[in-house]
Amino acid sequence: MRWPDGPGTPDEQVSPATGSANGVLDLLALLRPARRLVVRLPSTGDPQGLPPHPATSAALGAGEVLLVDDASSTGTLALVPAFTARASAAEATDPPFVSCTWSAYRYDAALDLGHLVSAGPSAGDLEYELRQAVRDATSIIGGLGGRRAADATDLRTQLAALTSRHRVALPPHILDARSTRLIDTAAQVEAIVDLAGARSVEIGDTAGQWDSGDATLRGLQVLTRTARAAAVNQTILELLRH
Repeated sequence: MRWPDGPGTPDEQVSPATGSANGVLDLLALLRPARRLVVRLPSTGDPQGLPPHPATSAALGAGEVLLVDDASSTGTLALVPAFTARASAAEATDPPFVSCTWSAYRYDAALDLGHLVSAGPSAGDLEYELRQAVRDATSIIGGLGGRRAADATDLRTQLAALTSRHRVALPPHILDARSTRLIDTAAQVEAIVDLAGARSVEIGDTAGQWDSGDATLRGLQVLTRTARAAAVNQTILELLRH
């Protein structure tokens, strides 16, 4: 656990990463007084309602942040994760072993976490938009595969692997049907977007159509991140009620 902006005590600033036992206890101590927890998955051009602040800059770099309403008078707590995979080939595993370190920030004022969530589209609207996104993504698939059967098989394998990687594992005892659908559909769409980007698929025949295609991919990415955050936040609410 690190306090990059230095609001904590010296002990807090040098406390170990969450991969150690003390680090886990540090994290739990920060979360224990939480009245509400909200996940944001910001990206460039889509800060998801987060105000300008070093915490927001860190969240944009990481692509995710956990906001904690811990009743502090100094501002909302923001926890930003950083993931590190084992670099040594001798220690490589499949899937790779990844450690997580959390950096803690304090916003200058309390953020209205309820408004951050309610200001976005509803779960029903997101589910409808994702159904449309599936149709858009399906049209993109046509530009991904080759003519050989082996190309199609390779495409299916890559899509399955990416979909699995993007799928968020929700707690088994809190399974909201709509949240599960949002997670699964968002993972499928984002897998196609990732593969389209990796294979430099050109959408359309003219420069204008290519620009429009790029905008379509960016829009799909924003939608999937928004849907994933909404599903996770709904799950958090259900957990806090139990």
